[in-house]
Parts: sequence; structure tokens; C-alpha cells
Amino acid sequence: MPQPVPVAVDVRDTPPAELLRCPEQPAGFPTDAQPTMPAGVRAAAIRMARAVRDRGDQLVRLIRWHDPEACR
Repeated sequence: MPQPVPVAVDVRDTPPAELLRCPEQPAGFPTDAQPTMPAGVRAAAIRMARAVRDRGDQLVRLIRWHDPEACR
């Protein structure tokens, strides 16, 4: 009879403290400004902002995997 393959294993190594530090959220654009930028530049800014948001969310999920109460 074949041995069962583990689905999850305990992780015993804790990453260094600087990797478990919650990311800071950058300030957004001023709400009282009148932006004027070409459509291509605006689209690029939106793509970059979404990428930064997604990476921050990913980092927070990883940090919470080690400490569920972190980054609240």
C-alpha cells in the first residue's frame, strides 16, 4: 500500500523580522488637485497603483500566515 503524501507540513523557520514588518501604505493623489494627464499616462499610473496594491496585499497575507493578528 503506498504511503500517503503530506498535504501540509509544519514550518519551523521564522523569516527575519524585517520581512515580517507590515508594509506602509503610500498616500494617494491629493483630492483637491485637478489632474491633467494623457490617457496613456493615466492608464500606466492605474496599472502601477494596482500592482503596488496587489504586492502589498500579497505581503500582508504572507505576514499573517506567520502571525494572524499582524497588520490590522
